[in-house]
Amino acid sequence: MNAFEIAQGFDYPEYMKVAKTVFFSLLVFFLFSPEIFPHNQQKNASEEKDKREDILKKTADYCEKLKKVVFDFVCHENITEKVFLYDTKRAQMMIEGTGERILMTELEFKRAKTTTYLYDYQMVRKGEEGFEKRILLKENKRNKHQENAQLKLRRFEAKYLIYGPVGFLSKYWQDFFDYKIAGIDTVDGRSALLIEIAPNSHREENYSFGNVWVDMMDYSILKIEWDQRSIKDMKDTVESRAGNLKRAVVWGALYGVEKNGIRFPSRQYIEETFVSPSGRKHTKYTVDIVYDNYKFFIVETEVRIR
Repeated sequence: MNAFEIAQGFDYPEYMKVAKTVFFSLLVFFLFSPEIFPHNQQKNASEEKDKREDILKKTADYCEKLKKVVFDFVCHENITEKVFLYDTKRAQMMIEGTGERILMTELEFKRAKTTTYLYDYQMVRKGEEGFEKRILLKENKRNKHQENAQLKLRRFEAKYLIYGPVGFLSKYWQDFFDYKIAGIDTVDGRSALLIEIAPNSHREENYSFGNVWVDMMDYSILKIEWDQRSIKDMKDTVESRAGNLKRAVVWGALYGVEKNGIRFPSRQYIEETFVSPSGRKHTKYTVDIVYDNYKFFIVETEVRIR
């Protein structure tokens, strides 16, 4: 087949449309390619910086409002705590890529011990003073009534969870963190900006890493997940009969209860896992805390002169 015969197979007007489309696409590529025109890359970086600064200003405004709010509320704190117990066993493991088999000591799940608690949780903030207290109502579904009770969690505890956003996004703390807008996500059906946060210097009083989900409508905080590096004295490995285990902790909080523009905790969750030398992941400890049955007595975001 010669060149003329090949050309006869084309619909010429349609071919020209395609050619024009390709040419236009290449033209757009060259005009906006940052490698060819660096000023476009600089412009995009500047716009991204302005956008980030605007978001951080609005989240800081929310945190400043949160810091000053006067409130008095009670709610139920429903806790399910699980401790996973393991035995060890000798098992053959194949080294990936070599086909070689070796004997290793592996963890074998034995059972999970579950404990449940129901607390009546109260938090009050007036002026510069605030407190939280609990009444233990039930333990493992058995009725209790223990005033001024302490949380009976075995491993971890967070106090004043409502103020979680302040340590990341208040005006004061924004000077000590780097922020990256990582994308858009959904939290409880609401569109949210995902922000990755890491300290820009080591500070004993607040050396936190984490991800924060910011409501795209009012810039309140919908969710926080703390990186395990935020946990003081956290060890990345532990020794066991199965060898040196890698340790990982996921710690998060959801702020799904809203009152007068302020978000209150709706859930807190913790999961601690270990990875054995064979690469297998084993859950060691979990806590799931649901906050419900809220009763608000005072939620004031502006100081009133009485």
